[in-house]
Amino acid sequence: FSNKINIFTKQKIAKKCYKKSALILPICHYLEKIIRRNCPDKNIHVLYQGINQKDWFSEKGIELKHPCVGFLQDANIWEKTKEMLLLKDILKEMPNINFYWAGDGPYRDKILPSLEKYDNFHWLGNLEYPGEVRKFLSEIDIYALLSGIDMSPHTLLEASLMKKPVIATNVGGVSESCKNNETCFLIEKNDPDDWIDKISMIINNKEKMDEMGQKGYEFVKENFLWEFLAKEFSDILEKYHYK
Repeated sequence: FSNKINIFTKQKIAKKCYKKSALILPICHYLEKIIRRNCPDKNIHVLYQGINQKDWFSEKGIELKHPCVGFLQDANIWEKTKEMLLLKDILKEMPNINFYWAGDGPYRDKILPSLEKYDNFHWLGNLEYPGEVRKFLSEIDIYALLSGIDMSPHTLLEASLMKKPVIATNVGGVSESCKNNETCFLIEKNDPDDWIDKISMIINNKEKMDEMGQKGYEFVKENFLWEFLAKEFSDILEKYHYK
């Protein structure tokens, strides 16, 4: 009951904010389409969330078993979190690959029981940000985002700046944060076989791993650093005469 009251209150506040807004800035084109459908009379312009490069550099401090795949995501939204249940099929077929999940949330206990029975799964809980997260990303071989819904995942940008190859579920605005088959592999929902194929492809090809990581680094540097997006924000305000 308390959750329903919370959601109702947030929806009421959101509707009021959108109704009185002069300009709406969705963080991806996927979200832009939804906003245009619900707020057709508003000025709308996509502004991606940015990232500071100075926070993301290689740093030792966390030791993991290799080869390994790292997940860095919370468990706060069930529609997003439930896709991680797919991991049990992957764990079973890849006993020699270690999978680490860093994150927590109210739906943790709906996920962990089915995964912890496998020796190659390891749950790390929440990591201190950005220090422990940086050490985690420094150590993993592949960054993975196994998600049922997402808009513009910041962790994907962080992993790319750490030159890690990315594998992610192709949902929401995820495809806008990387380039499929170049900086990342995008996989459709509920397809464990494709996850197994793509993980194997990267793990067994060090050259491919390094190439994807480098291209991801360059893609994020060119498109998502705050120094560029701040200028874009200023241009948007000027365009709509709010400057």
